[in-house]
Amino acid sequence: MRAQHFRGNVFVANLPPEFSDEQLAEAFDQFGIVLSATIARDPASGKRLRYGFVDIATERAAKLAIDGMNGKDVDGYNLEVRVSERPAKKRPQPGALARSRPPRLTINARDGEEGAEGTVSFRPRPQPRRQPSFQVERRTLPRRPMT
Repeated sequence: MRAQHFRGNVFVANLPPEFSDEQLAEAFDQFGIVLSATIARDPASGKRLRYGFVDIATERAAKLAIDGMNGKDVDGYNLEVRVSERPAKKRPQPGALARSRPPRLTINARDGEEGAEGTVSFRPRPQPRRQPSFQVERRTLPRRPMT
């Protein structure tokens, strides 16, 4: 069975100090479609750190990128590229699920109203998840000269 957490996420370490997100995306573009490329920042100062993450469209392209970019010299720095290891999400225990649910809302019908037959219970609907958004960059392909 395939691991659920790896879908083309790559960790890149030992980046040059002035490397930008765009440069990181361009460096990995040759291996496949880069969905996102982000260099980590210090939360306090906002200063770029020397590592980042690249999300490549397919697992196969990510493995090619790891093989091709690991140890590569970029501006005098040898890159360290590997699979992004995110901690596994903890699954709730069977009994814990009931405790984590929101309480039922209860509406009491007023006495004397038409159709008032007692208590009505319902659960609020869960909010739909927002889909991640990204833009696909369109580039023209180089043409081979006709012979």
